[in-house]
Amino acid sequence: MSLFKQMVIMFSLFLGIILVLVMVLNFKTANEFVQNQLYNDAKNTAHSLGLSLSKVADPNDISTMETMINAIYDSGYYEAIVLSDIDGKILYERKTEIVISDVPMWFTDIVSIKPASVNSDIMMGWSRFGTLKVSGHTGNAYRQLYGTLQQIVQTFLIVGVFVFVVLFFLLKLSLKSLVRIRDQAKAIIENQFIVETKVPFTTEFRSVTVAMNAMVGKVKDIFERENETLKRYQELLYKDGQTKLFNRRYAISKIPDYLQADSTLSTGSFGMFSFSEPEILKKICGYQAYNSLMALFSYEISKVFNSIEHCMIARMNEGDFLVLLPFVNQMDMEQKSTSLLISVKEKIQKIEGIDLEDIHLACGVSEYNARDTLKSLFSRVDNAIIQASARGSFALHGVANNDSSLTLGREEWKSELLLSIEESRFPLAFQSIVQIHDDIHSVLHEEIFLRLLDREGTIHSAGYFIPIATTLGLMDTLDRTMITNVLTYLEKEKLSTEMAINLSYDFIAKPANLVWLKATLESFSGRNGTKLWFEITNNTALNATDLVVQVASIVRNIGYKFGIDHFVLPEYGAGYLQIIRPDYIKANASYLSDMMLDKASGNVRESLNNLTKSLGISTIAMMIENKEQMDELQRLGIERFQGNFIAPVAMLK
Repeated sequence: MSLFKQMVIMFSLFLGIILVLVMVLNFKTANEFVQNQLYNDAKNTAHSLGLSLSKVADPNDISTMETMINAIYDSGYYEAIVLSDIDGKILYERKTEIVISDVPMWFTDIVSIKPASVNSDIMMGWSRFGTLKVSGHTGNAYRQLYGTLQQIVQTFLIVGVFVFVVLFFLLKLSLKSLVRIRDQAKAIIENQFIVETKVPFTTEFRSVTVAMNAMVGKVKDIFERENETLKRYQELLYKDGQTKLFNRRYAISKIPDYLQADSTLSTGSFGMFSFSEPEILKKICGYQAYNSLMALFSYEISKVFNSIEHCMIARMNEGDFLVLLPFVNQMDMEQKSTSLLISVKEKIQKIEGIDLEDIHLACGVSEYNARDTLKSLFSRVDNAIIQASARGSFALHGVANNDSSLTLGREEWKSELLLSIEESRFPLAFQSIVQIHDDIHSVLHEEIFLRLLDREGTIHSAGYFIPIATTLGLMDTLDRTMITNVLTYLEKEKLSTEMAINLSYDFIAKPANLVWLKATLESFSGRNGTKLWFEITNNTALNATDLVVQVASIVRNIGYKFGIDHFVLPEYGAGYLQIIRPDYIKANASYLSDMMLDKASGNVRESLNNLTKSLGISTIAMMIENKEQMDELQRLGIERFQGNFIAPVAMLK
C-alpha cells in the first residue's frame, strides 16, 4: 500500500473518530436538554395549572376545573393530566396513548427518554383539595431529539467531506515530491540516471532527494569514467595509429564471429589490398610521402566500402588492408575493388615525391562462408594476391570458393525456403549457456537455432540458408517460424529450462511483427511457466536503437529477459546500453580477454566489469573453445559461458 493511501486512511480514521466523538457529545447534550425540557415543561404546567385550579376549586362543581385542564392539555404536548382528590380518587383525567409515527423504531430502541411526571397540590383555602399530576409527552421529545440528530449528522457530513477534500489535496501537494523520489528510485533500478532538480521543502524529503542525487551522480560518474576508459583502451588495442582503421588484432578476433555456422553474416566476400615491400617504398619515397600515400589509401578504401552494412575494414600490417563484406557476392566485390584501384591510381600521381612506377599494389578477392576458417580464408586471399601481382601493379585477381553452399538461384532458394516452412522442415537445435560459481555448474538457458532439413534428409546449419534468406527478405518469416516452433515445443514438453531466441533486424523492423510477438508471448506466458530470453545482435542494437527499445520493453513487461548478442563496444561508447538496458550481453571470449586483461603487464582491467555492473548487466563469454580460455575469463570475473568446450550445438529432441 502506498504512503499516500496509508496517510489518507490514517487521517480519515482520525477525522472520523473526532467527528463521531464530537457528534456523540453533542447528541448527549441535546438528549439531556430535551430530557430537562420535558421535565421543566411538566413542572411549570403542573404548578401554574395547580395555582389556577386552586382558585376555582369546588368539590360540588368541577366543570370549571375540567375546562381549564382541557384548555391546557389541548394547547400542549402532554401524555396525561390527572386530577385526584385527597383520597387518590380520580376526579378528571385527560390521557393519550403514545404513538410515534415519524421517528424510526431503531432510534426509540437505542435512545431512552424517561417520562417526566410532576405532582402539584390543589388547595381550597387552607385545606388541601386534591392533587394534579402532569406527565410530559415523550413522543414529542423523541421527535425533537431525532430532528436534532439529523441536523448534527448532516452538519458533520458536510464538514467531514470538506475537510477530507482539503486533506486529500494537501496530502497530494505534500507528497508530490515523494512521488518524484519514487520515480527516481525506479529509474535507478532500471539503470537510468535521473537527477532530481526540484528539491522538496519538507526537511525529510529534502534529505532523501539530496542523498539520491548524490548516489545517482556517483553511479553516473562511474559509468561515464569507465566508458571513456574503455573507448580509449579499445582504440589503443584495436585501431591502427596511422590510418585509424581497425588493426590485425581486431580482425583476427572479429572474423570468427562472421564465420559462425549460425551467424547471419556467415556468407559474403572479402578482399585483400597489398602494397609490396612497404619498407623499401618508405626509403624510396620518404616517410612523409609514404604517410600521405597510406592516408590517401585509407580514405579511399573507407569511402568505397564503409557505406555497406556490416562491412569490416582492417589494416593487417604495414602494407596489407583487408575488407570483409557480408551478403556481397564476389562479382560485386571485384567491381568495387576495381573502382578503388582506379581511383587510387589517379590520385597517387598528385602526391609529391611519389613516382607511380614505384607503387606495386595488388588485390585478391574471394568469397567466404561458414565452412571457412581463418587459415583457409587467408590462404585463398594470399594466392589471389600472388596471381594479381604477377599481372602487374594495380591488378586484381579473384579466386573462386568451390565450397560455396549457395548453388541454387534466388528464386529457387525462395521456393525451397517457403516450401520448407510449409512442410515443417525447420527442426530446432540448441546450445547450453552455463553459469559456473564456486565450481558449481548450472544451465542458465539454452540458445535456440534453426536447422534446415532438405529433401534428401540432410540437416544444414543456419549458415547454409540464413544469409540467402536475409537477402531474399524472408528472415522475419523464419523468425516467426522459430518462435512458433519453440513455443509449441515448450507447451508439449513443459520444460523448466529457459530458452533464448535470436530476433533479426528484419523481424523487429515491421510493426506487425511486434504486435504479433506481444500477443503471442502474453498468451503463452499465461499457460506455461517457462521463461524466455530474447537476443538482438550488437549491430542491430547500434543501428536501430529505438526499435530495440520497443522489443526490450515488450519482453520485460511480460517477465522475460532481453540481451545483446556479439557485443563489441562502438567508437562512441556504451551510451546505447544505457538506453536499451539489456539484462545481459554476450561477447566473443577473445574480445573479453583483450578488454579485461593487459597482456603485457598481466594486470586486470576492471573498466568493462564496472561499466556493466553500474547498469546491472551480466556478461556471457561466447565461443569458449578450451579450458585455458575459460579459466582465464573466470579469473577476470566472468561466470557465464557458451561454446563448444562447454556444450556443443545439439538437435532438440
